[in-house]
Amino acid sequence: MNSKTFLIGIAGGIIVFLMGFLIYGILLMDYFGANMSSYPGLIKEPMEIWAIGTGNIIWGILLAYFLNTVKIESGIQGAIHGASLFFLFGLGANFVFFGQYNLMPLSLAFVDALCMALLGGVSGAAIGWLLGRKSEKSS
Repeated sequence: MNSKTFLIGIAGGIIVFLMGFLIYGILLMDYFGANMSSYPGLIKEPMEIWAIGTGNIIWGILLAYFLNTVKIESGIQGAIHGASLFFLFGLGANFVFFGQYNLMPLSLAFVDALCMALLGGVSGAAIGWLLGRKSEKSS
């Protein structure tokens, strides 16, 4: 992975973080809270924001690496591939969690996978667009 892809991945991860805050922390917080199992100590108060941000940046770097590897050079292609990748990853992880833990009903696994698709689509669009830009040195 070259430094341009790595830096684009960090930018993509910041977008994942901000979109996650919007979707999970504001828009659907009450919905997820009402549909997930709850017991004392399950949710950290306060949350470890540094860990959430680090995980999001890792996802952004992984998405940038993938999109660069498959030669994505436009926002639309990045959005499609990013949404598909995050949806499938999210759905797969949610099925594993559903099989192992009593945290959520199966319907919430699908809602979460759709939310993940939004995260991947928006960040994939930005990453794809940035990967398609020519550096000023090559112009």
